[in-house]
Amino acid sequence: MAKMYGDDTASAQIRDLLQSIYSADADGTSLYEQAGWYFQQYGNDELTQLQQRQAEYQRKLDDASKGAVAKLEQKLAETEQQLKALQQQALQNRLDRVRQLKSIAKRVVTLISGETPDETRLLAARALGTIQLMSPSYGKQIAVTNQRHKHLYKAILALLLLQQLLADQSLKNRYVLAKWLDSQDLPANSSSPWQEDVQIPLVMACLLQDIGLQHPQVQQLLRGADGLADPYRLLPAAERQQLLSLSFDFSQQYLLEGLGLDQYIGNSKAERESFLAAEQTRQDFVLHLLRSAITPEDGIGNLLKIPQVYTSVVLPSKQQYSYDSLPKVGPLLKAGVEKGWYPAAIVRSLLKITGYFPQGYGITYIPKDSDKRDLDRYEYAIVNTLYPPEPQTPICRQVTRNLTFHNTGGNVLLSAENILYFPAAQQKLERVSEERLKEILSKLVSNFEERIAMDLIPKCWHPDEYFLTTKNQNLWNKSDTTKN
Repeated sequence: MAKMYGDDTASAQIRDLLQSIYSADADGTSLYEQAGWYFQQYGNDELTQLQQRQAEYQRKLDDASKGAVAKLEQKLAETEQQLKALQQQALQNRLDRVRQLKSIAKRVVTLISGETPDETRLLAARALGTIQLMSPSYGKQIAVTNQRHKHLYKAILALLLLQQLLADQSLKNRYVLAKWLDSQDLPANSSSPWQEDVQIPLVMACLLQDIGLQHPQVQQLLRGADGLADPYRLLPAAERQQLLSLSFDFSQQYLLEGLGLDQYIGNSKAERESFLAAEQTRQDFVLHLLRSAITPEDGIGNLLKIPQVYTSVVLPSKQQYSYDSLPKVGPLLKAGVEKGWYPAAIVRSLLKITGYFPQGYGITYIPKDSDKRDLDRYEYAIVNTLYPPEPQTPICRQVTRNLTFHNTGGNVLLSAENILYFPAAQQKLERVSEERLKEILSKLVSNFEERIAMDLIPKCWHPDEYFLTTKNQNLWNKSDTTKN
């Protein structure tokens, strides 16, 4: 029977959101494509020329003789009409962009908003895992796909980190704390000051943090003067610093000028003033998040900074890539704490959410028999649950049983001693014969003869192809969790 490739409903929703942020279709409608268009049009020559022509006609009119006045007045009126139409179109384009960003940000918040904390965690795990599984773990499209996918991933992590910092009482920002208190008596899924004034602006900041990369000056740095350089290469330190500085400036410019404030629709002066005041406050918060993410110390900027660091490891947009090294993200963050780069409390809160193994990561592990004795084989699983009891003990969905793929497995809590990512577990299988290990491999991989050179004791597996089949995408349906 042919495999049914495609997306289930949840996966389709996430893919559509990814496309809305940064499309791979180059249709010009995504958030990042619109920013690129704006930067290319900035300082529009036609607008400048019309303004200059208007000023010129006005000067001539002031000094014109009687016979020339009528003709000059007509030319001035025509120029002013063209200028007004162009300015009106520019205003509409700006409003379309800011409303597009707000709409996407609200969709992100809604995507992981459940009726209960447990449902919210499940929705967030599904979203993060789906993004990871939609991102290739081998081949030539890794960097370009990750570049498009990481914005949504980072935004979801930031929302989760915000909630965790509140739970850990590690958040000090008075604006955020005041909005949190205001929303406590409201239903969890209602439109509240918390969602409108904190969560949505936080997502907006995450989506805008790297949008300055779309500016032609930055693109020239990335692609070279001739446009032929690999934009995903490792840059020399000086060029990288210049790139980051330019991107930082252009991202702020885009927020303030390319987006600006939304426009009130209605006739009430009081409502208009209230609307614009709220818009300004939210924009100020987004700008504060962007600016403070550069040197956040232990402040609110870490809501962008720490998820950005995590995402850059699990969805790297550089050509150097090793899928089996993704679980190093936890130790790397901890090492950053020891070096004084990141605040310990923030990293601790994030790793409490994620653990060491990213959502959607392909785990290989040694199963146990009914007497809790290790078997002489390994099986496949996929990380599918946030908040593991320990960073190195992920909760996963079993994908194979008795070396046979299936999509009806349950969840399993894996101990570090039996996860083949860790050397101690690998050593357990070293006593198994090579013939047996080849037999296991032959049952778990397609085109075995071509892949015989694979590690006989693999640290992980690549679940990309497995997840392409629609029936295999329901990794987050409710299931009891057993302990391996």
